[in-house]
Amino acid sequence: MLSLLIEPALAQNKPTTKPAAKKPAASQNADNSVPLDPAVKVGKLPNGFTYYIRKNVEPKNRVTIYLANKAGSILENENQRGLAHLIEHMAFNGTKNFPKNELVNYLQKTGVRFGADLNAYTSFDETVYQLPIPSDDPEIVKNGLQIMRDWAQNVTLDPVEIDKERGVVLEEKRLGKGAQQRMQDKYLPMLFNNSRYSNRLPIGTEEVLKNATPQTIKDFYNDWYRPNLQALIVVGDIDVNQIEQQIKAKFSDLKNPANPKPRTKYNIELTGKNQFVAVTDKEFPVTVAQILIKHKEQPLLTKNDLRNSVIRSLYNQMMGARFSELSKQANPPFLQAGNSISGFLAGLDAATTVIVAKPGEFEKGLKTTFTEVERVKRFGFTATELERAKASFLTS
Repeated sequence: MLSLLIEPALAQNKPTTKPAAKKPAASQNADNSVPLDPAVKVGKLPNGFTYYIRKNVEPKNRVTIYLANKAGSILENENQRGLAHLIEHMAFNGTKNFPKNELVNYLQKTGVRFGADLNAYTSFDETVYQLPIPSDDPEIVKNGLQIMRDWAQNVTLDPVEIDKERGVVLEEKRLGKGAQQRMQDKYLPMLFNNSRYSNRLPIGTEEVLKNATPQTIKDFYNDWYRPNLQALIVVGDIDVNQIEQQIKAKFSDLKNPANPKPRTKYNIELTGKNQFVAVTDKEFPVTVAQILIKHKEQPLLTKNDLRNSVIRSLYNQMMGARFSELSKQANPPFLQAGNSISGFLAGLDAATTVIVAKPGEFEKGLKTTFTEVERVKRFGFTATELERAKASFLTS
């Protein structure tokens, strides 16, 4: 059984006292904004394509290149559900300059391992490609940038290769089926407050994956893989100025559509009320409880924001250490438990408590977990705990 309790954030409560007058935003932020690392070179081409470059000599003679597309499954129409993820797969099955299997074959010759090094992911809101390559060979670096350029707008999407890849993605979907998936289908609508996110899981639907035409797939690619929704990140043992010139040479000719579709920003509304759901499946082996308190995400724009982010990281470390100690007892009160604050989705963060109960001891596990959370709420952490977390934070 899995239980979910979604509680409203206390921050939604209306203030009962009149807030103090604030300084104008411009003057308030002038000296308080978090400065960008001066070692990061940032630029934007006339077509809207953004790039970030940073020299990092460790590991020596290595560079990792990322292509981030602000396009994920949330942008799919009903007849496109699953195509953002399928296109990610297709990027490895042929591009303008690396047709069919030549891309993977070339990279493997340079020492890049498919899956372990060369990788990509598709989420609700973005699709990101990762390419780690040697940086001591200018030709390999040049070709690495060319691969990224091809992924940005020159994936072949050959109909024969599409049909081959459908089976791969359908098998991935099949392997994901089971008790956890069946339960997720029941609780996600409440977790996402019946927003668009509830029915836009990146894996998509079997009907679309089997039947989407090559043109429908190309339409999604052409609509959303465009320079004003893309960014390139290059980090490694490289010459920053040289890489910048190569980026300008290769990516400046990327084209935006003549009539670009608006990139809608979808939200998960906060309901301001408690919600609860219990779902069961005879194949799910344990009893799990998750309590989430969703709230607006913490920005990271000012020095005070940065301080709050560090405090949250320290809190998560110290809570993790406490539950780790509890789990090491001779007879721990649960199989697993924890409490943390982290990013959720769609501009929200969540304070989450999770309990995986021992058979027949759900109440005991729940009470022990919330006793620890309440103990921190009332008494905080010890100086020793804080110093240990600080040391870990500074070395991580």
